Amino acid sequence: MDPKQAIAFEIALQTHVLQTCPVHNEIFYDDDVDPSSAFALAVELVRQHKPYVCDFHDDAHALTDLLSETISAAPRSCPHCPSATATKSVEEAPLRLI
Repeated sequence: MDPKQAIAFEIALQTHVLQTCPVHNEIFYDDDVDPSSAFALAVELVRQHKPYVCDFHDDAHALTDLLSETISAAPRSCPHCPSATATKSVEEAPLRLI
């Protein structure tokens, strides 16, 4: 993982948009959490010229774009948990009209 992507990943974890499964230690996107907090933090870090985000050279847009890509690439639940498998099978089941 390159340093810029690591920053986006850490912001998503810090704001709890991405979470770690306590059982399997897998990262997943928690869609119950509003991701706007992650974007707000990213913009604020750049605006305040924090050394943590210096790799982005005051370009908040680049950071928020990478943050968006990072969040959308994460699975919606732990792929190893039974509830994730049940949700996935329901979502993939064909819709039948009665």
